[in-house]
Amino acid sequence: MAGLIPDAFRDEVLSRTDIVELIDSHVPLKKQGNSHTACCPFHSEKTPSFNVIGKKQFYHCFGCGASGNAISFIMQHLGLGFREAIEHLAQRAGLTLPDTVDTRTPKTSGLYALMKTVCTFYQKQLRESADTAIAYLQRRGVSGEIAKRYQLGFAPEGWHLLERAFARQKKELIETGMLVVRDDGKTCDRYRQRIMFPIHDRQGRITGFGGRAVAEGQKPKYLNSPETPLFQKSRELYGLYQVLQRPEMPEYIIVVEGYLDVLALAQHGFDNAVATLGTATSTWHIQILSRHTRRIIFCFDGDAAGRQAAWRALENSLAHLDTGLEIGFVFLPEGEDPDSLVRREGFEAFGARLRAFQALNHFFFETLSADIDLSSLSGKARLVHVVKPYLMKMPDGPYRQLLEDELGRKTRIEGHRLHPMIGDGAEKPAPVTQKAIRRSPARLAIALLLQHPEIFAECREYIQEGSLQGNSLALLRELLDVLSHTPQPTTASLVEHWRNTPWFDVVSRLAVWEHLVPQDARAREFIDIVQFLHKQDVEKNIQQLLVKSRTNGLDATERETLQRLLRSRHPAGS
Repeated sequence: MAGLIPDAFRDEVLSRTDIVELIDSHVPLKKQGNSHTACCPFHSEKTPSFNVIGKKQFYHCFGCGASGNAISFIMQHLGLGFREAIEHLAQRAGLTLPDTVDTRTPKTSGLYALMKTVCTFYQKQLRESADTAIAYLQRRGVSGEIAKRYQLGFAPEGWHLLERAFARQKKELIETGMLVVRDDGKTCDRYRQRIMFPIHDRQGRITGFGGRAVAEGQKPKYLNSPETPLFQKSRELYGLYQVLQRPEMPEYIIVVEGYLDVLALAQHGFDNAVATLGTATSTWHIQILSRHTRRIIFCFDGDAAGRQAAWRALENSLAHLDTGLEIGFVFLPEGEDPDSLVRREGFEAFGARLRAFQALNHFFFETLSADIDLSSLSGKARLVHVVKPYLMKMPDGPYRQLLEDELGRKTRIEGHRLHPMIGDGAEKPAPVTQKAIRRSPARLAIALLLQHPEIFAECREYIQEGSLQGNSLALLRELLDVLSHTPQPTTASLVEHWRNTPWFDVVSRLAVWEHLVPQDARAREFIDIVQFLHKQDVEKNIQQLLVKSRTNGLDATERETLQRLLRSRHPAGS
């Protein structure tokens, strides 16, 4: 068992997942010989060093050292835990998790359940005793349908309402940030007189809340959950879960700054909006959104703060532009936000604004050349100087080349002269320095089996029962046992057997070790190693018995064993 996931189910998930197809849906792959390559999604690089080997159902990056199977990729790429990754792949493959599987640890399972119950509590408060909150939502044009879709609630006035309602779960309420521990050691509700916006993760679980003040002069206007075991503000997007409930991938996703912006857009037919939770748009946000759409439109205020937020989003988008992702910007008139503007203009007019978005390249050069006189030679030189650091951050590819071409047109510098000034960008990260694998017969045998498990069937008859003893061969013995009980082994399924064990890193490295044994010699090499290791066993046992015979003497069984081992040195006819 790996955690609470049965081994058989884990192996079925892997067998039903084509790692090339899986990774290609996240990182465009290019076929090269017997493998597929791409720029590594786990570190910044310009020259592809990320390899995916379909036959082995395994990937390896020669730049950063990342390697693994489909489960490892989803865990690292989507930031999921083991159980969540299994669940993700199972859903993708059309498999249902066994009834006995709990996809969450017992501790977080209880916290998620509590947050769901708290949300229901706040929803009830909104329905039954929140005239002020309902009036506020109505003034903002939020209908009951939208309130229900986004599970809005209300935290009434009072310091201990939630605390008393969940008196037996006080510790958990503190852990989830719903109660505040004051300086005097007493506790109180975090949220009072606030409209409550539950924040969902991509699986629909409530991780935290945002609260909007409804009382006049109440500060702060918006209050988010603190960082908790469930909630990390920089890794959530309000409204993304609702966007993912659409039956098809949205043509574009709109990124706005506030909860009510998302609700107002949804109210007017734009059910593809998300909001950052008071943080700048991060690379993580871009990565997540790019998996669910091919176009992201940032819709911000047109003031200095809005343009600054847009620029941070642009900077964090640069590394993703060669994946086919399109980035656009919509800047709203002074004094307007998406909430107010869509309510005033309506669906058609606001939709026209979105369709007329400013492309990233236009915003890029507009911003960087704002204070530069491009009619002068010094101004043109200055533009090259300020643009260069941004191009250097981008991997080589079509989009970077197109930006470089546009820079050439603006400065009237020909491409073959401009490129040396810009350079090839940031140097490719040096390959991860790992302790070299010391070549030994046992390690080579393990690597051959992991990388080419089909040779086990060819060589099985040469493996003598009871041979390959000793602590140093424990991993090889276990691998042979796994192979003997696995009908259709792959590199991916074999490596997965050792997850959460001290052997996992060693096995993962051996699975991609360049042993340089030619394809037509692998089976013979493995047989030779097994026979060599068997002879080593024989010699070791002979020496131990001979030493004992000179000191304590041998009993009848030991003398018979010694004779048999000595005869095996020189079989009849040899």
